[in-house]
Amino acid sequence: MTAQTNNGETMITRTFILLIVAISLASCGSTPTKPLKSRQSSSEKYTIRPRPNVSPQQEFNAATVNIDTAEQWLANAKTMDTQDSAELLLRAAEVLLREGELARADDVVGELISPELNPDQALRLALIRARVLRGHAEFQQALAELSDSIVEKAVLDAPIRRQMQYSQLRASLYEIEGDHLSAARERIFIDPLLSPSQQPFNRESIWASLMQIPTTVLANNINSATNKDYIGWLELASIAKDNQNNIEAQVQQRDTWLRNWPKHPAHDSLPGGLDKLNDLIIERPSQVALILPVTGRLAAYGKAIRDGFFAAYYDTLTQGGNVPQINQYDSNTDDINSLYQAAINKGNKLIIGPLEKENLSALASRHTNSMTVPTLALNRIDGQNFPSGLYQFGLNPEEEAEQIAEIAAKKGYVRALILSPEGAWGQKVANAFAERWRNLNGKIVANQTFDTTKNNYSEQIKSTLQIDRSQQRLKRLQQIIGIRPDYEPYRRSDVDFIFLLARPNEGRAIKPLLAYHYAGDIPVYATSHIYRGNNAPGKDQDINGVRFIDIPWIFDENSTIRQDISAGIPSSPRYERMYALGVDSFRLHLRLKQLQNGASGQVFGETGTLTLNMLGQIERELSLAEIKDGIAVVNPTADINSDKANDF
Repeated sequence: MTAQTNNGETMITRTFILLIVAISLASCGSTPTKPLKSRQSSSEKYTIRPRPNVSPQQEFNAATVNIDTAEQWLANAKTMDTQDSAELLLRAAEVLLREGELARADDVVGELISPELNPDQALRLALIRARVLRGHAEFQQALAELSDSIVEKAVLDAPIRRQMQYSQLRASLYEIEGDHLSAARERIFIDPLLSPSQQPFNRESIWASLMQIPTTVLANNINSATNKDYIGWLELASIAKDNQNNIEAQVQQRDTWLRNWPKHPAHDSLPGGLDKLNDLIIERPSQVALILPVTGRLAAYGKAIRDGFFAAYYDTLTQGGNVPQINQYDSNTDDINSLYQAAINKGNKLIIGPLEKENLSALASRHTNSMTVPTLALNRIDGQNFPSGLYQFGLNPEEEAEQIAEIAAKKGYVRALILSPEGAWGQKVANAFAERWRNLNGKIVANQTFDTTKNNYSEQIKSTLQIDRSQQRLKRLQQIIGIRPDYEPYRRSDVDFIFLLARPNEGRAIKPLLAYHYAGDIPVYATSHIYRGNNAPGKDQDINGVRFIDIPWIFDENSTIRQDISAGIPSSPRYERMYALGVDSFRLHLRLKQLQNGASGQVFGETGTLTLNMLGQIERELSLAEIKDGIAVVNPTADINSDKANDF
């Protein structure tokens, strides 16, 4: 039987259509056929295996089809029964996605309903819709599509290539949402299915996700998991993040892991510089100079750094680790170049300090080509050319602003509104954010400053959100019609998120005003300055919903070193971040060589995950947190979903 168009032209028969489809599939490449392991869905434990009645050659591959064929499929689908029409619509949508036509692909499958499709089609429909949603930065909705019970059941019998597509897409979405444990789990699952050329990149991605996870979370999941490869990865990640003060203990843990896991995927190519730990032991300095201001205007900061340094020093001794001889110098008592030379003459093999920018500039000017001994300065100066052997390490707010820009870009945001305090400091940090944001192809729709002395935040926010324009339109309308209409002012609609640079009291005043002025639904991201560093739910209720970044030290109240400092120094809350800087300066004296291993050379510090850039500056990746019910919750998405790993 043939179908007729309205003008009487005879269309292609269904049999001939299916013949064309079969011919087009003949060029599809083969996929891996390795057996799969057990995995855990959001609801149950199950085993995924290749579908026995579908060969790789029978699987549809959009990469082998041109757009003209897809258009023909769309035309043909109009004349076919439901099942065959759905197949052609799905295939056409997959080709359209390949061509970047997200809206049209979404429209093509808009009428399809999962329960009316066969399992393979239901899975493909979910993949299409999830990819469209990801393209529109609707990541949670995309994950919801992939977590539907029909879809998760369909994955059981899907071809291997489809299972890989499913897991890779889920992993990318989990990463964006900050659920790094789930992302790592997906990639660990598909690793045996990948070709040898694909596995190195996949394992790098596994490691990058695991390095985002706190050690306590890793340990909890080790105890609740059953999948061997997964447990091995978690144990190795814990080793990489543990014993940062004590290399010998870390080497012992690593060697034990190698003996216990001889067939693990990471055994022959240890990530994160774990294979180079022995070199650090051989090359570590025997004498270290500590040059800090312990008198004068910066004495409180210098002493806090010193106390953090020695807290880590004695913690290492307690654990049986080796420590160098420490020689201390007060940078406030003499010319910095004279102090530096005196430290060298005494035999110090590494120098930590100075803290003051002017002293750092003086040292860099004197040693234009290279430092006499490796020097870990505890601040940063501007410039693009520094002497070799100089490492600059500080708590720079510009770094935080740049990281917020990167987090927002990964979330798919494009249009940013900046709120920052008036003055040189606020302008400098806001400019750092704006520059990084534009480099990431983001747009600044408004850049508003507020006067911290006059407390007139409401009018400034109202103007920035263009509420006043809405009210003016209401006034004009009332003048025209003679009566007051039922009208509610509305804010501007071209804002994806707000970058807020504010201290605690300012943030607590501004966040409620955003809600008052109809902007309570706009995501707000802030630097660490918005959080005082201790739980104050009564006050911080006013910044509920704000996402901010801060150093790990602030969130780890169970840290032995932090507890020791808090118990021994009554004024410690004022200088928490300086203590963390001191702890990390001790850790870095052991691991400067480790940082030179490129992207894999990370040090897991109390001030963040530390890496080294091309200028010799130590960059920090901070922890992301959100204020919920007045309490800072680190990486809340991962906390909610971590139970999915049970029995994986």
